[in-house]
Amino acid sequence: MMGPAIIGALAGLVLGIVDFVILGYVRDSRARKRGGAADPAGLAFDVARYSQLVLFPVVGWFAAPIIASNLGG
Repeated sequence: MMGPAIIGALAGLVLGIVDFVILGYVRDSRARKRGGAADPAGLAFDVARYSQLVLFPVVGWFAAPIIASNLGG
């Protein structure tokens, strides 16, 4: 049986992967619009992509048991 912490971490991982793909698409779209010129926001998108890929599962690990206990689980 999977506990709420594991379920929260997996849900956070799924959200992190989806956000990783979406921010990658936005970063690439901005780069195409600039015609290949250097995009200073590209680094910010990369930092956000990788940090959210790590932070969402960690937050889910800690938040899911709290939410589950408040809902009677």
